[in-house]
Amino acid sequence: MLKTIILLTDTVQQQQPLANLLREHNRDLAFCSALRASDLSAIEADVLSEARLVSFAADVAVPEKFLLRLGYGAYKFYAAPTQYPGLPPAPDDSDEDPRCYSVIAQSMTIWPDFKKVVGLETVTIPDGTVPAERERLVFSRLAHLFWQMSGMIAGETTDMPAIIGAGESQRPTLAMMN
Repeated sequence: MLKTIILLTDTVQQQQPLANLLREHNRDLAFCSALRASDLSAIEADVLSEARLVSFAADVAVPEKFLLRLGYGAYKFYAAPTQYPGLPPAPDDSDEDPRCYSVIAQSMTIWPDFKKVVGLETVTIPDGTVPAERERLVFSRLAHLFWQMSGMIAGETTDMPAIIGAGESQRPTLAMMN
């Protein structure tokens, strides 16, 4: 039985709103907060078998041993420019700011071939948008994707359904992205 959600976030301010949203779907959930890999290693081992890790906008490498102990899997929510899928842009590659981003929910596994995309949306940034507004637009779409998936995240499902499954060579279609 899923008892605990481990929230790995970029800032401490993100923890409570995410926990409140998930608690709306499952009042019995307990939450562990983490900002760094060292926070994850401080979580008691007996908690992990009935836990799910959710990484939201956090750029933290999760240790393999930790992922293997989770009873309900691990999922990360992140944004990436579409011209650099899965990777942040190299700072010297272009003077232009990207106009299109993907916000992605993806399973986290130690085996790359078994990762799967479970949520995907695209965000097109209007011309002339200042960097702070671009960041706000992308972050709000990421939060919206999390909100849409919150019922599944807080639920008993041990493996969320894939939009793009592990090992599939299928390219996402426009319908999948929106």
